[in-house]
Amino acid sequence: MGNSSSIADPTAAGGRYISKQSAKVTRPKCSEMAAMMDTQMPLRDDLNLMGLQELDSHLSIFESSNGGRDSSTPGAMSNYPFGDSITTDEQQRQTIVVESPSENIPYKSSFGPAISRARFADPKFNSPNSAERHRKPASDGSLHLRPESARDSMASSMTTDIDDGSSALSSVSSKGTSPTGFDPSSRETTRTASQMGKRREKYDIRPKVSIPTDIAPSEYARQCIAAAESSRLNPYSLHPEEHAMLRKHITHQQVTTYLNIRNGILRLWTRNPMIGVERDEAIGCAKDSRWFDIASVCHEWLVRRGYINYGCLEHLATGKEVKKQRGGKRKRKTVAVIGAGMSGLGCARQLEALFSQFEDRFYEMGEDPPRVVVLEGRDRVGGRVYSRAFKSKPKYPTLAYGNRHTAEMGGMIITGFDRGNPLNIIVRGQLALPYHALKPDTTLYDANGRPVDTNRDQYAEKLFNYILDRVSEYKFKIPIPAAVDGDKDLLDAGRDVTSEGSKTISEVEDAPTPALPNDKASRTPEVQMIPVSSDRLTGRAHLEPGISGAHTAAYKAKEIGWLLRPGVGIEQDLDLETAVRSRYATLGSVFDEAIRQYTRIVDFTPLDLRLINWHVANLEYSNATTCNKLSLGGWDLDAGNEWEGKHTMVTGGYQQVPRGLLNCPQPLNVRKNSNVTKIAYAPENNGSPSRIECEDGNVIDADYIVSTIPLGVLKQHNIQFEPVLPDWKMGPIQRIGFGVLNKVVLVYEEAFWDQNRDIFGALRNPANRFSLSQTDYFTQRGRFFQWFNCTSTTGLPTLLALMAGDAAFSTESTPNDVLISEATKVLRTLFGPKVPNPVESVVTRWSQDKFAHGSYSYTGPNFQPDDYEVMAKPIGNLFFAGEHTCGTHPATVHGAYISGLRAASEVLETMIGPIQIPEPLVLPKDSGLKRKSETVQSPKDPKQARLEAYEIEIWNAIYAKLGDRPWRPANNYANPYRMYSKDKWEEAKRKCEEGRRPGKGKPIPNEVKKMVTKMWKEACEAERKPYNEKADVQKKAYAAAMAEYNVKAGQWDKDALAFRAVYEKEHASVPGPEELLDSPSRRDRRAKRGVSGYAEDSGSDLDI
Repeated sequence: MGNSSSIADPTAAGGRYISKQSAKVTRPKCSEMAAMMDTQMPLRDDLNLMGLQELDSHLSIFESSNGGRDSSTPGAMSNYPFGDSITTDEQQRQTIVVESPSENIPYKSSFGPAISRARFADPKFNSPNSAERHRKPASDGSLHLRPESARDSMASSMTTDIDDGSSALSSVSSKGTSPTGFDPSSRETTRTASQMGKRREKYDIRPKVSIPTDIAPSEYARQCIAAAESSRLNPYSLHPEEHAMLRKHITHQQVTTYLNIRNGILRLWTRNPMIGVERDEAIGCAKDSRWFDIASVCHEWLVRRGYINYGCLEHLATGKEVKKQRGGKRKRKTVAVIGAGMSGLGCARQLEALFSQFEDRFYEMGEDPPRVVVLEGRDRVGGRVYSRAFKSKPKYPTLAYGNRHTAEMGGMIITGFDRGNPLNIIVRGQLALPYHALKPDTTLYDANGRPVDTNRDQYAEKLFNYILDRVSEYKFKIPIPAAVDGDKDLLDAGRDVTSEGSKTISEVEDAPTPALPNDKASRTPEVQMIPVSSDRLTGRAHLEPGISGAHTAAYKAKEIGWLLRPGVGIEQDLDLETAVRSRYATLGSVFDEAIRQYTRIVDFTPLDLRLINWHVANLEYSNATTCNKLSLGGWDLDAGNEWEGKHTMVTGGYQQVPRGLLNCPQPLNVRKNSNVTKIAYAPENNGSPSRIECEDGNVIDADYIVSTIPLGVLKQHNIQFEPVLPDWKMGPIQRIGFGVLNKVVLVYEEAFWDQNRDIFGALRNPANRFSLSQTDYFTQRGRFFQWFNCTSTTGLPTLLALMAGDAAFSTESTPNDVLISEATKVLRTLFGPKVPNPVESVVTRWSQDKFAHGSYSYTGPNFQPDDYEVMAKPIGNLFFAGEHTCGTHPATVHGAYISGLRAASEVLETMIGPIQIPEPLVLPKDSGLKRKSETVQSPKDPKQARLEAYEIEIWNAIYAKLGDRPWRPANNYANPYRMYSKDKWEEAKRKCEEGRRPGKGKPIPNEVKKMVTKMWKEACEAERKPYNEKADVQKKAYAAAMAEYNVKAGQWDKDALAFRAVYEKEHASVPGPEELLDSPSRRDRRAKRGVSGYAEDSGSDLDI
């Protein structure tokens, strides 16, 4: 269930929290800091962005450290020849002044309240224009937009791990997982302008100003669709909140135009997340001024909900207009965030950003923007994302200067940057942190130390996944909200609709007989996302559309490659109904019953059971508990919401991410060592006083409170709530489980394992190593079963072993020396008797941590489908965040962060109200209400108009002289597999019908496709030969046609260039007197040409 793919352990917000005292630190002289920064910053030229870990290191050089055991993580013991571990203190705020040889311009630092921004070593970053505000007033008082090219420098930012063939234009769009978790039907999320008495706004903007003119519309559309898919939104459909907000204002036909605008705004953000998308810039994505209002509403929704303008970027104030309003003393409210983990810091950072972007709303209410205070119980930030520094240092450093050598005690793995992970923006786009892409290749070693045969391993894995598939029949049936789609063909082409319809979405949906124009044949109800393979890095199952448990158990076993026992036919099947109907049914109990019944179908050996139980241990790792504690109906509640791309680990420590949220662009107000003991809140949100009491006696008065207290702490009932939490909130707290995953980290003088592998597995014997009873494998299967080679990210020869399931709980009470001795014994079995003892070791014990009491959440046996959503609901002025409140991505670091964005959005809406919607939202065509503004009347820039006309003139002359450019030949090359698939489709369909269970219907196309693939792989060379020969003939013909085309096209291009040069000389374009000096084309476009994006070069090992 829990997407441990993104964690190797705990993942979310910190514990109970914080203090007004800060640790003392000896500050260096400014000149010393400046000299050091000046010397080291050029080492980051390859990234063109200053990595946070670099500045982190520069500041840490001047920190004092205290010896002794780390008080913030009980049980996290370190064995080292020179004594106990030392506490890694949080980085202190410093004053940094870095002078430029050419000019002295004070910059406001991202890392302190009185810090000058350190200039980039690359001179491309040092132009004065790079520090300009997002908006620049012109001499006439009008507002000039940042043109499109300001973001073109980040053009590679959306490059993904997906091959070009599958592309970001996949027809299977990304999941529309909301960062807010709002129930659109639960409350009104919008308010019309007429209700608010708001006059329709006028805009001094031209349509399409944010749409590039130098690329084809189809390419622009591709970039927009990719941006939506990278932002957790379906590019072809309305999000449920968008649907609730717009259903009374637009028609089904108008959805396409709206989606084009929304996807265009997301494109602006993803192409350069170093710059926030302003409202006027977003409005420029509309192609007609009639759509300006809806573009403005869309922009506000995206900002509020955390789809754009989030993370570590600075939001500039509006300047003089604000200062005029700030005459006397104004009321200023306080928002207190409890917990400085990923959810708490993410929420606080987002609140600061939202208050800055909506400060005019607060001034209109006679208030100053609220202050945000974060309370943290530990002496560090990060919560369960904790990178503990080693005492060992490498003889020959391999990490870049400034990286720390750390052990990942908690959250560890980023499970892909693609298809919506917000950490993509933060880690790669803003902080530019280095990371290592994990290679999924795994060697499994048997208990005797020998590598397991690959085929046998695959047989066991496929059987394991089939049993999970059968168990999936008993999952909760979660209703899928009806989607309102745009026209996919028009969206792919980047075109708006011509006919906009007359009835709004609500009028059609609320009619007695709805008839949606875009209503498509829905998928068969039986089709689900079923497990087909396992992710060995994370324990998660890979899912594909299919029919759960379509074939009998015997047929499936035979298809996989198992030999059936004598007398067993393919019709023999599992009968799990009795186990499912049991009062105490769990995933584990039903799975064990399936294994027991399978022993009557195939002959298992002890090796087979060791292999199957290794995969069970991997599943227990992803859920932080044993399978017999997992909900039968909800164990994989978040299935289908996984990101895509390579799994990665941050070099120098994952904790750099929460530290980035803490420090960038300005440090948050975090009070450490403030252990919260009591929360008094206002359940009716009636303005009554709310306060937070801390263990040290400090009291914080707050108007709004955001609790990111881990579920494990809430279960202890050590924090007093006044009034007590209602029963509807206590129910999910009891039913959602909170599990444990522990680690044993070992550091060596030198590596003795395969350095080309990032992970390897070890099968474990039960007490009776010849046992064929599934229950005997329960206690041992998760002990040191998975090993990570962390040398690339720690800079030291390091192995990290996972303790999952029952082993994780036993680790809490097992002495360090016993664990290290057992780990060494396992390694000597795998790599020989010469394996040395580690020079340093660290063991985690997360259930003993009083600020966590565990690792991350899971669905307990009595779990109800809406428990995560109920856990997220606010009570008056008390809001909730943390991975245990994110139903789409529970038990993950990114889920914790997304929950912080949701909570921040809820707080803002409570303070300033919902989004205001003008009425009508889209002006009718050719009506008297059509906006007659400066937008429509504004003439095109004279220089731009002249150059466009001149370019058309040149190309008309070229075509008249040379004719059309040669056309590229059509690619008629046929893939041999596709030709085989076409011929064998019916045969594969018949095979899929064999061994089919009653009531499972006919095979769906995805099943047939998988069968064809299997047949192609098993086909002999003689069977494949005719298809390969036919494909070769077509391939050679296409190659010859392309060679001829390249010659002709190259000559045409050469002739066109030569003719163009002559034409421009003879018919030069002369500027007219009406071209002003301050025309938009003359103004600086603020293009950050030095920033190449946040993806690596194609030749890199981290090719994204």
